[in-house]
Amino acid sequence: MSGSIDARDVLALFARTRPLFTALGDERRQEIVVHLLESAAPRSVGDIAAHLELSQPATSHHLKILRDAGLLTVRRKGTLRLYDLNATAYPDLLTPMRDLITLIISCASDLGEQPNGR
Repeated sequence: MSGSIDARDVLALFARTRPLFTALGDERRQEIVVHLLESAAPRSVGDIAAHLELSQPATSHHLKILRDAGLLTVRRKGTLRLYDLNATAYPDLLTPMRDLITLIISCASDLGEQPNGR
C-alpha cells in the first residue's frame, strides 16, 4: 500500500468489524434483521422462528450471534424474551465497517493508478 495507509490499519478495522461480518454474513440472520425492521414491535423467539420456518433452538442460536454483535436487544416480558433492533447503537457499530470499506476503496484506487496495476 502506498501513502499514509498502513496494512495494520486495514487489519485493525477488519478485526473490529469481524463480529458484524459474522453476524450479518448469514442469510437467516439477515432475514431476522429484515423481519425486525418490518415489525412494529419487539418479537419473541417463537414469533421469529415461525416467520423463518426454523426451529426455536436454531433461531435462538442466530439471535445470540446478532445480540453478541450488538445488533439486537432483548428484554423479558413474563416468560417471553422479546428481541428488537438495537438501532441507537447502529451508528457506533456500523461506522468502523464504513471506514473499512472506504479504506479498501482508497487502497484499490491507489493500486489502479500505479503502472501495471501495482
